Amino acid sequence: MELLLFLLKNLIHQEMIRTFTKLLPAFLLAFTLIVVGCKVSNQITIVNFSALYQEHEGPDITGIKVFHEADSVSRIFVRYLPSSLRYAIKPGGAYHTAEYSFSYKLFQNYEANVVLDSGTFFLYDSLYYQNKLSLVYNFPFKAVFSQNYVMELRFTDLNTESALIYPIHITKNDQLNAQNFLVVDEMNEVVFEDWLGWKTKFRIISAKKEIDNLFVQYFSGDFPAARPPFSLEHPPVYNLKPKESFNVALNNGTTELLQYGKEGIFYFRTDTLLRSGLAVFRFHDDYPMITDPSLLPLPLRYLTSTEEFRKLTGSDDPKTAVDKFWIETAGNEKRAIELIASYYDRVETANLHFASYKEGWKTDRGMTYIVFGPPKQVFRRTNIETWVYGEAGKRVSLRFDFIENENPYTDNDYELVRLPEFKSPYYIAVDFWRR
Repeated sequence: MELLLFLLKNLIHQEMIRTFTKLLPAFLLAFTLIVVGCKVSNQITIVNFSALYQEHEGPDITGIKVFHEADSVSRIFVRYLPSSLRYAIKPGGAYHTAEYSFSYKLFQNYEANVVLDSGTFFLYDSLYYQNKLSLVYNFPFKAVFSQNYVMELRFTDLNTESALIYPIHITKNDQLNAQNFLVVDEMNEVVFEDWLGWKTKFRIISAKKEIDNLFVQYFSGDFPAARPPFSLEHPPVYNLKPKESFNVALNNGTTELLQYGKEGIFYFRTDTLLRSGLAVFRFHDDYPMITDPSLLPLPLRYLTSTEEFRKLTGSDDPKTAVDKFWIETAGNEKRAIELIASYYDRVETANLHFASYKEGWKTDRGMTYIVFGPPKQVFRRTNIETWVYGEAGKRVSLRFDFIENENPYTDNDYELVRLPEFKSPYYIAVDFWRR
């Protein structure tokens, strides 16, 4: 908020699934109300999704996965924090109880007005009061192959009437893309991230039990940080060639436990002639955090000159070099510690939300988030995500449009529409970090 004010002044088969996910305890009860085919005015394009990228009070979703179980049925897995809900003792009650719901509306796209499927699931809990762990809830919905959809998912705390709305892309245009596979760990719990640590053992599950083999290609590469938002240089073109190729067998639609230590992209496909498949990413070992001293200088690319960055990355003692940079920038050690914590917290958040084929901090949205902070408004349309700093439409507001790239490895690859007029506010934001 301080940065925002400074800028203004200066210019988100039923049986098989049971084996993959922990059942919620008996204390957690769900009731469902389904309404199908209603005609309403679609409001999703005017929903402000900024809460997805910032700390907020109220219901909090930490992960979502889509799995296509059959030609006409798919399933949503939602990981959420019960600690984000209000637990209250009802009149005559003896326990702190949370009352909440998940509801959804399924549309053909962001601009469509017809609800194709909808439902509401009411849940009650008294077991997880003051517990910090995550829970997982899942539910089926109707969606047929050969079409894509967008879902509006609403997580509501019924004790406070506060809600978090989450947009979900349902890609059911073919039967071999990533949403046709489910990744679970050795405890058979759903893996919500597209990236895995080297210690993680995992299985890949397909609803199509006739698939008995996956072709795997391994790619590696060191991708650069995002270009400044005012740079009009042509973006780099990557012609990735596999370093290795091998096969993974499936038995009754499930692989054996897998574990990969090498950093890079592991791309699983049923047919090497097709682009569609499942990508699993391996970043550095402490991802999404950065604790390895040799990696600390890299995210500072957005704040440093070419010469400063060369000295930081070329230092024999990168930790000391980074500390020295921040102390000289801040003017004293106390403020330097505050800036380091704030900056690398944004790097970690960018890694969590914006990872694609490369680390989240290196992406266009990651760069924008780190330098400018959380946007005040976030809007979604088909293939476009828009961030607004300040009041939309005002002369001193900033608007960034990110266009979704067609990327066979990820649906989280967005490219900023770069404009020369971003140069001044970008350097103002950088100076704010350095003053």
